[in-house]
Amino acid sequence: MVGGFLLLAVAPLVLFGFGVWGTFLPSGPILLSPVLIAGTLGTGLGIRYEWWELRRVIDQGTVVVSEAHQNLLAVVSGTLLTFAGVAELGVSPIVAASLVGIIAAITIQGVAVPVYCGAFVGMTSPELFGSYWYATLAAVLAGLLFTVAHPVFHGVGGKLGTTAFVGVLMILLPTAGSFQSGTIPSQRVLFPVVGFAALSAISSFTVHTRSAADPVLASGLVGTVGGLLLPVFVDASGELLAAAVYSASFAGMTDPKRIPNEWWIGTTGIGVGLVVVYTTPFVGGSGGKLGTIAFGSCLGIHGILRTLNIFHLSRRGYQPPKEETT
Repeated sequence: MVGGFLLLAVAPLVLFGFGVWGTFLPSGPILLSPVLIAGTLGTGLGIRYEWWELRRVIDQGTVVVSEAHQNLLAVVSGTLLTFAGVAELGVSPIVAASLVGIIAAITIQGVAVPVYCGAFVGMTSPELFGSYWYATLAAVLAGLLFTVAHPVFHGVGGKLGTTAFVGVLMILLPTAGSFQSGTIPSQRVLFPVVGFAALSAISSFTVHTRSAADPVLASGLVGTVGGLLLPVFVDASGELLAAAVYSASFAGMTDPKRIPNEWWIGTTGIGVGLVVVYTTPFVGGSGGKLGTIAFGSCLGIHGILRTLNIFHLSRRGYQPPKEETT
């Protein structure tokens, strides 16, 4: 379980680091570097709090890991369905994964979460995987990590995508040179991307907290709308906008106990949009990348909120546990 924690913790830090790097590239605005650096530090802060929470859970002996075979089968199924939709039917990865999530949330609610995790593995470009064999192997690795890491980062949006991202990278890193790359988008699309990401995060969060829809269904609905409409009705930036919308929908899956309201979820979405833009040149085509960006943004906002809460309580005479102040 500690190993699963570390694997999930490293992935968003790496991507946020790439985001910082992107602001230093010739087409990136270096003025935004402090913002991305602050976001990376916030992510680290959130990971630190989760580490102490994990230590507490282990000490209390309340960790339960079960249903490994069922989870593994669900992750593999979600992967193959999504990968087939992309490779055989030519459906965009965003739409394919969103539809798999919607179908799972409606028909097999008990395993919709691991199926959706697998869908993110299946979003990987067929040019990178090359065959169903590699897609299946990545799904198995993600499925094992899904079970091992089940007790950690509970309720943090983007965890499923990060789980998928780690499984995908374990397969692709030996051929890292094959990752797709791009250029930093024009600055004129920055505000639309950030705006759509904030709106997406708020929409997904509102749907699953104020209706009967679960987080998987909420994200799938937002992703389907964005993935179908934006590339058609917007100019060349439509694909980027759709990616930002889908990434931010994962932030909207966050449990309100982690991020309490639409205001803070919208702020999280802004962070998602920025990192989506400035990681464009890095690890392109990897399934789970968008979820990992959302995961890092959610951890950053959660870490900030928890710090503010501790500071507020300490001013009222509350003494937090030693590990939260060191």
